[in-house]
Amino acid sequence: MAIITISRGTMSGGRAVAQCLADRLGYPCLGREVLQTAARMLGASEETVLHKLQTPPGLWDHVTRERQAYVVAAQAALAAHCTTGSLVYHGLAGQLLLRDVPGVLRVRLIAPVAIRVQAILAQHSRTNHVAAERFIQSVDRQRRRWVRRMYGVEINDTSLYELTINLESITLATACVMIAELARQPHYEVTADTRQRIQAFAADCDRRVTEVIGPRAGQHPASGEGA
Repeated sequence: MAIITISRGTMSGGRAVAQCLADRLGYPCLGREVLQTAARMLGASEETVLHKLQTPPGLWDHVTRERQAYVVAAQAALAAHCTTGSLVYHGLAGQLLLRDVPGVLRVRLIAPVAIRVQAILAQHSRTNHVAAERFIQSVDRQRRRWVRRMYGVEINDTSLYELTINLESITLATACVMIAELARQPHYEVTADTRQRIQAFAADCDRRVTEVIGPRAGQHPASGEGA
């Protein structure tokens, strides 16, 4: 068992690799489900949570209590799923939301803009090359700013990841095999001790949710639902 996070740029194949890994390893695969759980905790819409987690504060803005609440809720929702000991997560900032969790395999996927543009054009026939490239650049820029403002790090900093894969020269299928083999190594096995530390991390996330949001968020984020 292992916990794997997939970080990637827009249209870089992250969802496909994550699903391939989940199928290959027999793990749950999570993305927007974490946002949906966080939204229920906050009494907000999924779109609102996504906006708050994707849109960085302005250059002179402070990180407000409201914005902290969205981040903490997302972290608590993800941490609750991690207590199962096996997970593939391809949502926003998993490598940072779980940076205090031991033994997480953090993967970064990179791909040239040209490949990502073609992926957009394949899905949206009415979009042209210029618009697709501008969209990718805009989303990448926002994500870099968000990570920098919220965590004080650069999203492309290789020290944040155990493995970086360039999909220009490596196929999605090969990337899936590489990550799966690495995840099977003893270092990433969720032992009894590791599970205990993950559970302590999840409990601490719940405590911080209560502090930031209020008593109504004190329940376990996955209560009443299949984790």
